[in-house]
Amino acid sequence: MSDHRPSDADDDAPLGGDETTEEELDADNAVEQDTLATLDPDAPPA
Repeated sequence: MSDHRPSDADDDAPLGGDETTEEELDADNAVEQDTLATLDPDAPPA
């Protein structure tokens, strides 16, 4: 098994979708809204 470590070039790659994924996420209820707030990398920690 190889020991692959990401290079600096991998840092710019979006994770879990493209650059517009965050804009496409909408919450249908309060629980989903809380979940999206938890996952928001720009939100301050609780």
